Amino acid sequence: MKVAIVKNRYCGARILVADDQESVIDLIVRSVTGAFGCHVSTVETGDEVLEALEEETYDILLTDMRMPGVYGLELIAKAAKARPGMHIVAMTGYPTDFPYIEVIENGAKDFLNKPFLPTELIAKLMRVLDERILRRDLDLAHMKYRSLFDLSMDGTLLLTMDGLCVEDANEAICTTLGVAKNEVIGQSFLELLSGDDQERFHLWIDMCARSGKGTIGDIRVLRPSGLPLHVDATITMVDANGELFAFLSFRDITEKREVDRRLAEAAQRDELTGLFNKRSFGTRMEWAVNSARDTESKLALLTIDLDNFKQCNDTHGHQVGDRLLAAVGDVIQASIRTTGYDEGFRCGGDEFSVLLHNFIEGGPMVVAERMRDRFASIECYGTSMSIGISEFTPDMTVSEFIRAADDALYTAKGQGKNTVCVANSTTKKS
Repeated sequence: MKVAIVKNRYCGARILVADDQESVIDLIVRSVTGAFGCHVSTVETGDEVLEALEEETYDILLTDMRMPGVYGLELIAKAAKARPGMHIVAMTGYPTDFPYIEVIENGAKDFLNKPFLPTELIAKLMRVLDERILRRDLDLAHMKYRSLFDLSMDGTLLLTMDGLCVEDANEAICTTLGVAKNEVIGQSFLELLSGDDQERFHLWIDMCARSGKGTIGDIRVLRPSGLPLHVDATITMVDANGELFAFLSFRDITEKREVDRRLAEAAQRDELTGLFNKRSFGTRMEWAVNSARDTESKLALLTIDLDNFKQCNDTHGHQVGDRLLAAVGDVIQASIRTTGYDEGFRCGGDEFSVLLHNFIEGGPMVVAERMRDRFASIECYGTSMSIGISEFTPDMTVSEFIRAADDALYTAKGQGKNTVCVANSTTKKS
């Protein structure tokens, strides 16, 4: 085996030349090394071709169709099987009898008719080498993309701009969603979003298509388990040969959002009773009054005070007093609708309030009596409940609404305690 090596921009390429005519081999070696300076190995038989392919890897096999040993279609098929990524160029001195289709079917990529000019050979090999370099660069870029894409700890998706369909998804997003990759590929990403977020996401991605990138916070993605996934998303628009794709990276904020929600709720709650605190009372009152006025819906305020609570504390101690206050919280929550209709508050000390929304006629009195009866059924250490009720009218301000309930409570306390009194109405005693 003869080897010629000259270094230049193609010095990394490896070419194997197989021909039993020394003049042809000399022509090819001089032409190739002169033009490319790459590694060229030569053999004279088909058997030597197969031996060389077992020992080393080549980019191009330039082989005659007729020579000693294995030759023709059999050689091409065996060479293609031995080195699947190699580019095979078949040479022939009998172009009229050359089986062009069979040669390609057996694994060759190209052919060259003898006799050929050096320039013809160089032009053909230059195209082959440039294609291989380009393919190698593309393969490397794809490998880097796959590594970054698949190994990212953040969930990533590649979306088409036509329908926002999922073109690719990494393992992180599939694991987070609890789905297999083939279950999301081809699906419109909008179908994975809650109804409220679909339009917001679509508008956002349209804006990002113009700017090239962007971020969006707290998108709710639906999971088969039914548990929503809250994510922040960043997007980069990718132009692939004129076709635009959206590359999205997701950061799971579900746990953080839940922690924030609990912290926010804790800031609004009274630790001892579990009811909303005094700060929340002021905020909710403003909202409730404005909502009732705008929607012309019913709204009532119950102001509650424990009778003889100071005496209970002085007699039995603060630990008993705290247990009693916690029991009031339980009584209030057990007596009202807690699914978004009614709200209980501890406004300080032994003072409590309840907001009732959209109730039936006489509803506030029913709730007040229910609370008073339930409180009386527990160990209350000589205490009882006095309750004042006011029903909102559109001409009231927030202060007037609260004052009406306070006045009704004051009346109830003055009429013997353990009493429910409705503002501008008769008093009901136990």
